[in-house]
Amino acid sequence: MLIWLIFWVVITVLAVVPDLVSTNIAELLGFASNINAVIFVALGFLYVFMFYLTVTVEKLEKRLTETVRWLALENQRRKEEQEEIEKQTNEDPVRP
Repeated sequence: MLIWLIFWVVITVLAVVPDLVSTNIAELLGFASNINAVIFVALGFLYVFMFYLTVTVEKLEKRLTETVRWLALENQRRKEEQEEIEKQTNEDPVRP
């Protein structure tokens, strides 16, 4: 949520006072053109955002893999317990 909040605040400021913000960004970064500075900063934010998304997806994939492995082991354990119960039931003598 914090990322989206910052994003929309920046967009709002750019919409309200575009020349002031773009001129300051251009002077700060040493660009001759305001639009070049804004495009450069926007591309930088896009790269950072893509990195963040990539890290998030990798974490989710790892958690999914761990969950699937745990479920597979749990299912195998339950299956073995069920087979053991059935084996013990079959070994009991028949009651008259």
